[in-house]
Amino acid sequence: MIDPRVEQLRRIVVAEVGEETARRAQLGLPPLDPVDRRQMARSILRRELDGQWRAAQQRGEMTLTPEEEDRIVEEVLAGLFSQLPGLEAYLARQDVTDIFVVGCDNVRLRTLDGREHKVPPVAASDEELVAQIQALARKGGRLGLDDGPTEIEKEFSPARPILDLQLSDGSRLAAVAWVSARPYVSVRRHALVDATQDTLVHEWHMYDEGVATLLRAAMRARLNILVAGGMGRGKTTLMRALLHECPPDERIVVLEQERELQLTADPERHDHVLELIERPPNMEGQGAVTLADLTWAVKRHAPDRIVIGEVRGPEVMSMLEAACDGIAGTLCTLHARSSHQTFEKLVNYARRDGARYDREDVLQTAAYALDLVLYLDRARDGRRVLAEITQVLDYDPSDRRIVTNDWFVPGPDGAAVPNPRAPIPVDVLDLLVEHGYQPELHRDAVGAW
Repeated sequence: MIDPRVEQLRRIVVAEVGEETARRAQLGLPPLDPVDRRQMARSILRRELDGQWRAAQQRGEMTLTPEEEDRIVEEVLAGLFSQLPGLEAYLARQDVTDIFVVGCDNVRLRTLDGREHKVPPVAASDEELVAQIQALARKGGRLGLDDGPTEIEKEFSPARPILDLQLSDGSRLAAVAWVSARPYVSVRRHALVDATQDTLVHEWHMYDEGVATLLRAAMRARLNILVAGGMGRGKTTLMRALLHECPPDERIVVLEQERELQLTADPERHDHVLELIERPPNMEGQGAVTLADLTWAVKRHAPDRIVIGEVRGPEVMSMLEAACDGIAGTLCTLHARSSHQTFEKLVNYARRDGARYDREDVLQTAAYALDLVLYLDRARDGRRVLAEITQVLDYDPSDRRIVTNDWFVPGPDGAAVPNPRAPIPVDVLDLLVEHGYQPELHRDAVGAW
């Protein structure tokens, strides 16, 4: 449970800082800036703790150690200057991928290794948890009170009991209350797993050296690639590793709902990146900018390559049309349970939000636009693996389906191995070899083709 001393001190600080804020406003003085507020809060806390220490000494009671006092000060400050004081420590952990809150006192973390851990409560009551989420929504997902105002204000109330919010650290928060037994909060963190292909081959064992050379060649040959798979399969990590194969000065335009790829984090790898992030509507339902809007807009910025973090709606058609129009090397990810299911998902996404695309038009455009589908899955031992590599060949109007060639299929352990029944066509194989593909490096598959 939350330390009652922390809550008592928090109330004292809030009252005194509020009085000082009101006094300055009444006198026409400039308001306290964030640094002044923090400094004043620390001074109040030290004064109160010193007073408590002296009183305890006079009564002959045990006093707090300096370490305990420092802990209390930091907890109070976290509660004052963070919108989610109870979750702040968990959000700061680099190994956490998900936070699940069922009421204030049932909190679980999911870590990178796939395990779940039950952790201490994040609030003293369900009502306090809801109040924290409401304050966060009003701040548009900004975690700190010092971050300043935001125009993307959201409402979380009995009238709007479902909240979807991107936090300022890039995490995604979903909350439900009033229509549920208790308030529920789920936070999906996008830890920056900056792996190269070498990491994915030698440490993650996601695929073998031969596949690594094939993917590198596909990037250099500027093939259009769709990365598919279920949640948590490593789609973004693989996409980032593939993009690291691009020349540093390649003009890459990245479109994302949330900032996950973060290619600008290393200018030595990528020094010509344009990042555009989808913007949700505000409380009045205004100001939204969708991925579909952004996909149309970027064509005027002369990209060498367009990257869409994840297609979820009508933007899929703009992306496919851009690839057809000559912007080669397009990459995107998509949630799917098999490589072949991706095509029907493209149709479903294209028709979202009332778009009236014909199924045949979507599939035909996809057949012209895409070159490869990479499907990620879990191996039998729990590893995330590249399970299938499928070439997109054409659209067959008589069968009303996309014609494919399954170059790689799941092997005995679930990881991709060459498919002897569907060899890479000679002209494509020559192109890939010219760009560095080395088929002889496939494990247990020398001479398969």
